Amino acid sequence: MGDGAKKKILSNSVWMIIQHLYSMLTSLVVVALIARYLGPSDYGLINYCASVISLFTTLAGLGLDNLIVSEIIRRPEKEGGYLGTALIMRLGASFILYPVFLALIYVMHPGDKVLLTVAAFQALGMVFQTYEVLVYWFRIKLRMKYVSIALICAISVQTGLRLILLYLKVTVEWFALALSVQAFVAAVIIAAFFVKKSEVRLKVSFTDAKDLLRISYNCIISSMSIIIYMQADKIILEKITDSAQVGIYSAAVLLATCWQFIPMALIDSSRPVVLEKRKVSREDYLDRFKLVVAGANLVSFVFALCMSLIGWLFILFIYGSEYITAVIPLIILSWASFFAMSGYARSIWITGEGFYKFDKIFTVTAALIDITLDIVLIWKFGIIGAAVATLITYVYEVLIVPLFFKDTRIFTKLYFQSFKQIPKFSGESVRAIRRMLRRE
Repeated sequence: MGDGAKKKILSNSVWMIIQHLYSMLTSLVVVALIARYLGPSDYGLINYCASVISLFTTLAGLGLDNLIVSEIIRRPEKEGGYLGTALIMRLGASFILYPVFLALIYVMHPGDKVLLTVAAFQALGMVFQTYEVLVYWFRIKLRMKYVSIALICAISVQTGLRLILLYLKVTVEWFALALSVQAFVAAVIIAAFFVKKSEVRLKVSFTDAKDLLRISYNCIISSMSIIIYMQADKIILEKITDSAQVGIYSAAVLLATCWQFIPMALIDSSRPVVLEKRKVSREDYLDRFKLVVAGANLVSFVFALCMSLIGWLFILFIYGSEYITAVIPLIILSWASFFAMSGYARSIWITGEGFYKFDKIFTVTAALIDITLDIVLIWKFGIIGAAVATLITYVYEVLIVPLFFKDTRIFTKLYFQSFKQIPKFSGESVRAIRRMLRRE
């Protein structure tokens, strides 16, 4: 990989990390204030509702996320058609799923007007998040700087609104609306940047829609399965225990995953470059892929270890003693996040090899295992059981299930080989940072 590509990846990653770092810091402060103000019960209500919404948001995404990136890299002449068609497809799916989601909440919780209002406000964000289709272009071009600026602005607006709501001492419903306001602001700014910075003419084509859906149906199932086993614990917790336990568990989840933006920035920035390598040299492509996994593993290990050792301090300082029972789930979930980042990195390899059907099998079986473990372990051990179920599921989905198939067995080998690449990754990162600082 040339110095220019390395610099682009590093610059792209730095901007994404800055945005996520800003998001993390503001969230930890403001969410802590909200969690203390609302208490575990109402705070759990928002998080429970968000978990259900995430299922519908993923379904509205139609599995187009990584697929669009790889397809445009493979067929750049279809850029305008794929982006325009995907935009309309996702917007249409969001409008259809919005009333379906509200109907589901009404059926599951008849007579709960507060929950229904929270759901209605929060679910507006699902419609506004259609802007994520435009983000694909910025990701491919390694120009995430503009997306990061837009999201920083949106987060700032949401943070200011939340602080005003805290000052006014409003009810839980208004805090749910603040989440959708962030998505709306982000959509407006990213759309403006796209119009200004790109020369892409968006087109809508029924043929392109059929092509995308023909390829993406495996991705839809995979994406839905991932979200199910990521969110099933909160939904089942609410059903078996109560919303207060969901609030405490959500505090652990937030702290256990707040650092994930760093390896995710590395992975997302490297994705287009690694997939381009796939068209030139399989050996170079696999070497570069292992280097990305090595970086994700290194960063994830450091943060998981830190959260295991001093996470209890964050619980006490940010949330207060009322949430102290979140400490053990936090430790367990931190190591679940370590494996989750390996799975996120694997998506590059899945896309490069075209193994969408295997990914579907991986995630569907993982979702079934997670739901079963959640029901059994939450019933017996509460929030600790939910955390253990998550850890077991990620280990299975990332390392165990690929061994069942001849074509995917190599991934486990690549995964363990990636640990040998950690010194190389560290050296390249240090040299790239030094070059960037010298040029600046």
